[in-house]
Amino acid sequence: MPDSPFRRLSHEVLVDNPWHRYCLDRYTQRDGSEGTYYFVDMPGSCAAIPVFEDGSTVLIECDRYLLGQKLWEFPIGGMKDGEEPLPVAQKELEEEAGLRATQWDFVGKFAPYKGVSTEICYFFRATDLTWVGQDLEQCESITVHRMTFAEARERLLTQELGDGQSLAGLALYERWLEGRKS
Repeated sequence: MPDSPFRRLSHEVLVDNPWHRYCLDRYTQRDGSEGTYYFVDMPGSCAAIPVFEDGSTVLIECDRYLLGQKLWEFPIGGMKDGEEPLPVAQKELEEEAGLRATQWDFVGKFAPYKGVSTEICYFFRATDLTWVGQDLEQCESITVHRMTFAEARERLLTQELGDGQSLAGLALYERWLEGRKS
């Protein structure tokens, strides 16, 4: 792999909170001049794709404050510094969907905001599911809907404003399923 043409000269954290750091880097550009790059530094996010024995799944319908509307999504949550992906996915499945799984498979990962953030989002398939009840945070308004996987796919693909993480997770899951056939 070739060396990067970029080199960090300085790094400054402008705003810090438990979920994100808003940063400013000064770096050398391809031509050797100095550039500035503002970005969001994040530990990552994790999601669960719950699959019941009959092949059905769960989508959550989440009121999104910033967008002022509801979105269909898989259970997804942010990581904090030092957390590992699988325990976060397990926690989010239980908190948001009210489900606990005993079998987990890593499906894939992707970079949701590659030009703006360091975030990596990890997706897992959750099986051998048990209902345990939601445990929502005060800032969450979520309803749980069990449906066929075909219906979930249709809802994710046809909603007017799609959730990018869930759409990417669906693509990762379908690729993972294809790989298992080989």
